[in-house]
Amino acid sequence: MFYLVFIFGMIAGSFLNVVIYRLNPALKLKGGVFGRSMCPNCKTQLKWYDLVPVLSFFWLKRRCRYCHKKISRQYPIVEILSGLIWVLVFWKVFGFNFSPFGGSPVGGQFFSLREIWQSQTIYNFQSIFNLQFLNQLNLLNFFYYILIFSVLLVIAVYDFKWKIIPDKIVYPAIIVVFLYNVFNFLKYFNFEISKYFQPAADPPLAENFEILKYINIEIFIYPLFTAIIAFFFFFLIYYFSSGRAMGLGDAKLAFLIGLFLSPISAVAAFTLAFVIGAIFGIILLVLGKIFPYYKKWEMKSQIAFGPFLVLGAFIAFFFSDFIFKLFQP
Repeated sequence: MFYLVFIFGMIAGSFLNVVIYRLNPALKLKGGVFGRSMCPNCKTQLKWYDLVPVLSFFWLKRRCRYCHKKISRQYPIVEILSGLIWVLVFWKVFGFNFSPFGGSPVGGQFFSLREIWQSQTIYNFQSIFNLQFLNQLNLLNFFYYILIFSVLLVIAVYDFKWKIIPDKIVYPAIIVVFLYNVFNFLKYFNFEISKYFQPAADPPLAENFEILKYINIEIFIYPLFTAIIAFFFFFLIYYFSSGRAMGLGDAKLAFLIGLFLSPISAVAAFTLAFVIGAIFGIILLVLGKIFPYYKKWEMKSQIAFGPFLVLGAFIAFFFSDFIFKLFQP
């Protein structure tokens, strides 16, 4: 099963490469990210057999079939990373023993479908979040995480190549995560109040406010609060350094990550980003003293910070259980 998921992930990674290339506004390509794939050098439209993930790269010996220019190593790297992301997310959501009624091991956030099926709904939420809509909840979580991590992968590669984080992909991702958090809150709202009130009849209006004390609103407020704090923290770095130490795009990306992860995981992600970024910078400086190729890197050199934020988010998400144990008293 994991092999199949990996293959689908690499196919998705092939599309992500197209998105990364076509997002560059300097190219002024027709069709946006949905245009036909073409060679970036000779602009020849590629055939399907030129686009087989990873295999085409080696089959063509790293050169375009038509102009024989070298193909960037970015393409197989992104495809392999996308495949690994799909596998890790699949394992995180469904576990090794995939079962539609097995529940989700994602930090205990989601109920199993059996629990949802046995729960009862009240108010108008029954018509909106009915059981037929929720019977594929784990699958919804899977594609949600795939979407967000695909966006993060695109941002990391794009920032690495062009030292900029595109708003046209960050803003939609923020909206998606926000709406998902709202949905998650309403799902918990729906489940929690059913444990305290019988849905036989709508409660009086006076009881509408009484039930709020049973609702765990933190699952919606905490990520939003974390995102706002993260944004202002990185914005202050950007402002007081006049954009030299940090870009405004990094602050927007931090907002997205803070909204996406739990507060503890978000703090871990940002800490890891700074630590890994510092280690990477030190390594480049040391290599510059030894090898001529790396002499272009010096203390004043600009290094994209977005990839480190994304890497920190990856580690914090997939190793969240280990991180939570570190923070436990």
